[in-house]
Amino acid sequence: MAELKMLSYFFCLTSGPMKRILLLLLAIVPFASTFSQSKDILSVKVNYGLNGNFFVKQYDELSGTPNKTFLYKKDFLGTISGADLAVRIGKNSELGIAYSRSINKRERSYSGTISGVQVSVIDFSNRHINNFYQLYYQRSLKRVNDTFKFQLGGIYAQMNQQEIEISNYLNEIRVEERNFKNSNLEELGLAAGVEYQRKIDTHFDLGLQVKAYYLITVETLEAITLTPTLTYRF
Repeated sequence: MAELKMLSYFFCLTSGPMKRILLLLLAIVPFASTFSQSKDILSVKVNYGLNGNFFVKQYDELSGTPNKTFLYKKDFLGTISGADLAVRIGKNSELGIAYSRSINKRERSYSGTISGVQVSVIDFSNRHINNFYQLYYQRSLKRVNDTFKFQLGGIYAQMNQQEIEISNYLNEIRVEERNFKNSNLEELGLAAGVEYQRKIDTHFDLGLQVKAYYLITVETLEAITLTPTLTYRF
């Protein structure tokens, strides 16, 4: 199938979590084609691009007990990858589910002594990961070969946060990775986005999507994203 060949080619250009997402989609395509009874009733989309995370810039690395070094902050700009599955429910409207994984990191270093012992942290890649699970409604404004889509939905987010604390006062070094399993890091929120798509094949669309993630439970804007997209329509 031509669509499988294109997804396979895109698979070769990606790495990490995106490869696992594409493997799932490569498995779905033949079955979705079989069970889809109406043209364009079902679509799958993959995306990969930039995210700007506001939370990782809000860490306070200066307060706390004296003689203590915090290595918390990550870079505002990071990457995000994800996949959507959407079903048409009207002429210009769809319901969809999506998963996205964002990563923000910063290389951190430290050199000092604690109780006469030399402590060194050398180019440690300190990461913050968000896993976004989304249910959304999407409406389209279609023209001949291109489409504008407006999306709004609810999200459930799980976080994974790496943090380093070095304390001369407490004679302690703490390297910690907090997540949902050990620290209940989870939030509920909303996501809204706008996407431009252009048809490049009878089944494929290329697009560019802008999306914002707002966490209601903590009343903060978590992230904004800009991602190229590739959509396959059954």
